[in-house]
Amino acid sequence: MTLRARLALAMAAIATAFAVVGWFVVTTQRRALNDELDRRLENSLPLALNVLENRPTPNEPLDPADAGQLYVGVLHADGTLDTLVATADGDAPVIDPADAQTNARGPRGLTAFTVRGTDGTEFRVVTMPRQQAPGVPANPQAWSIVAVSTADTEAAIERLMWTAAGGGAAVLLVLGMTWLWVVRLGVRPITEMTAAADAIAAGDREARLPSYPAGTEAAHLSTAFGEMLGARDAAEGRLRQFVADASHELRTPLTSIRGYADLYHQGAFREEGKTDDAMRRVGKEAERMGRIVDDLLLLSKLDQGVALQIGTVDVSQMLEDVEADARALQPGREVRRTAVAGLTCRGDAQRLHQAVLALVHNALSHTPAETPLKLTAATEAVDRLVVEVADEGPGMPPEVAAHAFERFFRGDPSRSRHSGGSGLGLAIVQSIVEAHGGTITLHTAPGHGCRFRITLPR
Repeated sequence: MTLRARLALAMAAIATAFAVVGWFVVTTQRRALNDELDRRLENSLPLALNVLENRPTPNEPLDPADAGQLYVGVLHADGTLDTLVATADGDAPVIDPADAQTNARGPRGLTAFTVRGTDGTEFRVVTMPRQQAPGVPANPQAWSIVAVSTADTEAAIERLMWTAAGGGAAVLLVLGMTWLWVVRLGVRPITEMTAAADAIAAGDREARLPSYPAGTEAAHLSTAFGEMLGARDAAEGRLRQFVADASHELRTPLTSIRGYADLYHQGAFREEGKTDDAMRRVGKEAERMGRIVDDLLLLSKLDQGVALQIGTVDVSQMLEDVEADARALQPGREVRRTAVAGLTCRGDAQRLHQAVLALVHNALSHTPAETPLKLTAATEAVDRLVVEVADEGPGMPPEVAAHAFERFFRGDPSRSRHSGGSGLGLAIVQSIVEAHGGTITLHTAPGHGCRFRITLPR
């Protein structure tokens, strides 16, 4: 259900609530006024009885002042009504003798009931068995009638209803204007942003969200949506660059392999030994291409959150193995290792070894052979440990260090490509570390070497 529909339903619910409350107030007030009329009847009974028992002659109406503004009369069994005291407007109740008999009581415990008058006005009525007054013939089938017109009560109720209706209409008008304002301020921006999002989803890359007054929810949403679009554009840009870089990296060995194949078909390798040399180079380029594909596949798996083989990793032993691998790669290189014995963490031993060895291989490839290499593992906190790979080589300028972990980035493209690097090594290291919930940072400056610091949870 749309927000506009929900707001409309809320308005309908409020209007219904106002109607229910108004009905309750009017009904309660009507009941209270009727109770007040009944009290007036009860308080007026002594005077009415005095009128009934002391009137000068039978059937002679008395002045209304003798009984206030009440209606006083005598109802006979045949339905005729003798008016003794009339109301100011001359109206009289229309009473069925059966109702009079049913509701008639003694002077105490009277029951008031409602009847209509000759002109439609309602009366609250009490009936009593007719008492014989001196000089009046006995008439056992007659009832004394005392009634009060409800005209004033109905007028008060009508005024209350009009007041309630007017107040409710005013409140609903204010709420309606508020609803329109909310729709204009809140719903319309959402509609506009939805239209812009649909346009972008349909392929309109130039579509942008409109701007809204600062500080409003629409402005915050528009800003957040714009930032999301910017991030998406940046991600697509990186993806396009990634595809271009991957294509370039794969094209280089493919071009070499194709070139050697063309030379072979042209008969360029007729001399002894040239064919073997060409095949060796083809194999080297194929191996390089295979490494690039393997690295891309590994990055893809890490990006997709591939499950790691989590277990207890002996970091001290891992660092010792990495040191041995480094000495095997460059026997003359000075490698220093500092690690606390028995240092462990939770992780994938194979992937962590791969990450640290990649940092070592990076240092071996980009520093002179006489540059020392330092491996360190230590506890940083109760729940964290640190592994560092540092060298004392030429270091990196800030503009290179800022992009060191980007895919296919090379600080020295020609040397890296010559040594077989694809520019994916540090990106893979970062992905492995982050897959373990850790972080990796680079501390470097020209002439001060490089120090890669891996922080891992224990």
